[in-house]
Amino acid sequence: MPKRLIILFLSVLSVSLLRADEWMQAGLHCGQIVVLTATPEPDYRFDSWSDGNTDNPRRVEVTKAMELQALFVSACEAQYTLPVDYLFSQMYVLNRNRLKDMGYAPLASEVRWYRVTGDIDNVVGGTGDDVLVATGYYLSRDGLPGGQYYAQCNFPNPESETCDIVLRSPVYRISLTGLTDAEGASLHLVPTVSDKGQTLTLIGMPVTESATVSVFDMSGRLLWRSQSDATDTMTFAAQAAAGCYLVHVKTSRLDQTLLYIVR
Repeated sequence: MPKRLIILFLSVLSVSLLRADEWMQAGLHCGQIVVLTATPEPDYRFDSWSDGNTDNPRRVEVTKAMELQALFVSACEAQYTLPVDYLFSQMYVLNRNRLKDMGYAPLASEVRWYRVTGDIDNVVGGTGDDVLVATGYYLSRDGLPGGQYYAQCNFPNPESETCDIVLRSPVYRISLTGLTDAEGASLHLVPTVSDKGQTLTLIGMPVTESATVSVFDMSGRLLWRSQSDATDTMTFAAQAAAGCYLVHVKTSRLDQTLLYIVR
């Protein structure tokens, strides 16, 4: 007699899977191909099968007894992007004006900043291992280890009893200050206190690629920007008004901000 196998289908979150009751009663012939379709309940979407396959519908050749589970996640996952601005290369700041235009006004305690550990967690919640590093409207990079970070806040969805609206920022990569390899000396600025219009020199610039050099005032307004010529020094004039200024140097491997003062 031909060998017959039983295939068992399970579902998660009260999802309606394909009707397999006749197959479970009669079994399937070895080598037979079946098509599986997972249909989620409202507010959920299909994520994957328990063996990692993400096809839906999915063709399966029955060669052995197997158990397949359909996995579903909230359809609200990362429904909206949380607007975050990158300030001076020193901190990330929630753009509350843009968020207000979207119709949201979270409290500072509702904005959570996470460091990614391993794979990025499902933003809807659960028992993930991403580390909560801060709450509030901004995240300072001072003292943070290198890695990937993101901000998230949740709001009840007025159109659904089972689904919250999740806002999550893009994932930002934070590298340690200075070069990420042993290419050369650390970057520094000479002098750090200058007269108006005095020539300033960046020393220790990367020589394998050009860098984008930007000067900001303390309010974050861009005053000047230029590209280096891939030499180890670069000169430019100090601002013509007294005050404190930030010099941001950026390449694919270098991300550093320096401060100078004009008397």
